Amino acid sequence: MNTQQLGLLAAGLGAMLTGAGVVAESDTTPFTWGADVRLRQTWVDNVGHTADSATADRTFQRYRARLWGTYAFNDHLHASARLLWEGRHYDEPTRTDMPTLETWYSGGVLLDQLMIQLDQLGGLPLQIKLGRQDIRLGNGWLVFDGTPLDGARSIYFDAIRATYTLESHGTTLDFIYIDQNADTDRFPQPLDNDIEDQIEQHETGFILYGRNSTLLPDTTLDAYALYKHNRVSDTPNTLRRNNGMIFPSPSDRGDIYAAGVRAEAKLTPNWALRAESVYEWGTRNDRDLRAFGLNSRLTYSFKDALKNQVHVDLEYLSGDDPDSAEDEAFDPLWGRWTQWNELLIYHWNLDARGGEATNLQRLNLGWIAQVHPTTQLLLDYHALWADELSTRVTAQQPNLSGDNDFRGHLITAWLKSTFSPHVSGHLGAEYFMPGHYYADTRQDDSFFVRAEVVLTW
Repeated sequence: MNTQQLGLLAAGLGAMLTGAGVVAESDTTPFTWGADVRLRQTWVDNVGHTADSATADRTFQRYRARLWGTYAFNDHLHASARLLWEGRHYDEPTRTDMPTLETWYSGGVLLDQLMIQLDQLGGLPLQIKLGRQDIRLGNGWLVFDGTPLDGARSIYFDAIRATYTLESHGTTLDFIYIDQNADTDRFPQPLDNDIEDQIEQHETGFILYGRNSTLLPDTTLDAYALYKHNRVSDTPNTLRRNNGMIFPSPSDRGDIYAAGVRAEAKLTPNWALRAESVYEWGTRNDRDLRAFGLNSRLTYSFKDALKNQVHVDLEYLSGDDPDSAEDEAFDPLWGRWTQWNELLIYHWNLDARGGEATNLQRLNLGWIAQVHPTTQLLLDYHALWADELSTRVTAQQPNLSGDNDFRGHLITAWLKSTFSPHVSGHLGAEYFMPGHYYADTRQDDSFFVRAEVVLTW
């Protein structure tokens, strides 16, 4: 990044922050806007569970700035947009060890939200959101991140979402159509004309999602049906480019159907439970798909001054039986994000794809406490197993031992702070000790450390 680029960035940030200050003065106008800046420093050691690789250690900084605005034409019609830029600087690996790396990645400049919202359409309890938007269903297990290759720079979906509210029955019904392009070369294109890969394949889908909060006391019940079509995005040697890095990751193709249920209940004043299960079927990469997943958490809240909580998680994601003609590997759909850890997203591609959790049995014990009025402490231990001794493609089999299903031990610790409405941040550390599911050449411990500060106006 040269001096001119740095100057433009500084000027742009200054304009964003100056403009954001007008928000407080514009509360009575139909136009509101705001901004935030996210600064991250990340260290990752022994990516791939091996210290022998010249690219196993990663040290980099991320700088993200966003500016957004909403215009209310009336009580029933709103238009909104959000512009983001995120650049990176890589200390490790070096260009010598990874020649395709952009040491100073000048960043993508794009709209990650561009949406029209219609409320009370035709006098009905109906809301429609049309355009680029964020979508989270349940706790985001299957539907949250539409752009998994950009490392949480964005999570957007190009979608139409219609929500019908039956208030007297405590019920909402969501009808969602999704149309995701594999790269950013579609309207609205990046302002800097830098086209990057966001996912490995073109994706379209339909979701019907129902939620009820009155059928059972202190319980929210969800049920859903989902369809996802994957169409190959051809790139030379399946190479993808994003965030200044080039890496191989193959496309999926086929049609996936899923049906699931979810419950979140307050069992007593102290005990709470959430659980979700889903069955998947269809075709994936010319094989019949039959897969199952379960995700659950039982929480005990002490109701004390520190708001202490302990929880137990159980998660099951089916793996592909190597002796079966069918494909039993669970598909996370639009849930390829860091749901319970940050470190292993760098390692899933040893037997799947980056960020693609599958073939997994997970037992988690955790503790959460409000150690300061501004700060929450989260400590977790995860024991991880593979459901099957299998990989996505044959070329990945040397990464596994072939005779043990224990993936390893993961310990995570996070401090998350909100100092004011304008300043927040976190400090996190994670440590993974690989089990003998992995080959002898992949037995080195790995760690992840990140510091983050977010400024919001």
